Amino acid sequence: MTTRKTVHIITFEDIYKRLEELMLANSGENEFEEIFKLVVIKLWKELNAPESTINTVNEANRCLQEIDQLWKGILLETKLCITEEQFAVCWKIVSTFDFTKEGYEGIDAIFEFLISKEKKGSKGQYFTPRYIVDFCVKILNPKAGESVLDPATGSGAFLYHSYLNGLSNGVKLWGFDFDNTAVRIARLLMYVGNVQNFHIHKVNSLIKNGVRSNLFETGISEISTTIEDILRIEKFKGLFDIIITNPPFAGEIIEPDILESYYISSGKLKIERDVLFVERCIELLKPGGRMAIILPDNIFGAKENESLRKWILERCRIIGVIGIPRNAFMPHTSVKTSILFIQKRDTKRTGDENIFFGISEKPGKDSRGKVIYKCHNTSSWRDVDHDLDEIFVSFKSFLKKEGVRW
Repeated sequence: MTTRKTVHIITFEDIYKRLEELMLANSGENEFEEIFKLVVIKLWKELNAPESTINTVNEANRCLQEIDQLWKGILLETKLCITEEQFAVCWKIVSTFDFTKEGYEGIDAIFEFLISKEKKGSKGQYFTPRYIVDFCVKILNPKAGESVLDPATGSGAFLYHSYLNGLSNGVKLWGFDFDNTAVRIARLLMYVGNVQNFHIHKVNSLIKNGVRSNLFETGISEISTTIEDILRIEKFKGLFDIIITNPPFAGEIIEPDILESYYISSGKLKIERDVLFVERCIELLKPGGRMAIILPDNIFGAKENESLRKWILERCRIIGVIGIPRNAFMPHTSVKTSILFIQKRDTKRTGDENIFFGISEKPGKDSRGKVIYKCHNTSSWRDVDHDLDEIFVSFKSFLKKEGVRW
């Protein structure tokens, strides 16, 4: 490899960029996969064998084989596709970084960065700021033995925060995503976080039984084509207690078989993907179950979505709507969004119902997407300058007053 001037590396992004340069210049292999394997090895070592050393490609490959036996569904292959010289240089760089020093927050940020390298935002999926994730989970408050689903799981943040919130309650976590890299990284987050009861699969959540679509691609270990297939194989009976998700809010569904399988799109030639996610989620939610879903504001006000809103009201009680500032998802998108909190009806609506409305005015980011912290000497999402904690207090007071036992 070409000798370069020593660079002082202080962040994982620095590490990734340096490794990417080396891979592109000298390997010709899939640079993301090679870097991902090195990261997985380093994480494994830090958590399971911090005193051990790895000096050769063969030793690294043996480690990958061991990892593959215990952290299933993470790796596409169990060998590095680089030379001994390339490995020596790259491993030296990876070894300078302590992945677990900052705990979950640091690892979570790294995993999200890894998925972003696969151009996740181009599919209309924008990762949810962790203070918004935390707010949603605390409002829904997963309880002992409850099942939690995220049908657009991304890096697994909603599921992992649900685990942290109900750490001693044995919550059952389910996640689905059509992005193979996201599925692998979400599983890795669960393994690294020592989560026991999780089920994360690659599947197109919008495809129902009886519909076969070219949108579906077989994943690394799954052969099922629908959520229902997977639930049957996993022997999960019934519907979900909690659904918490930020579905992709870009792109249209035009496949006739899918459109005809939904009430809201039957007879139409196309429909926004997020509209179908709303119907799909409510379908998967058990009566009395609760849900938080982040949606673009046109769902709440646009005339073309009036029939969707009526459909929701027939089947669910609208508990609350929280407006999120435009900058919250910057630099990826400035689309205005809100969080919809609902409870699926187990009896028919009998009269007027109160709804909690909250508007967040502090996005925690500037117009360029740079995070704004309450103080300078921090990089934790817990110290982001937002106002959801105040809204949380008011929302919980509303729930108590309304007799909503969340």
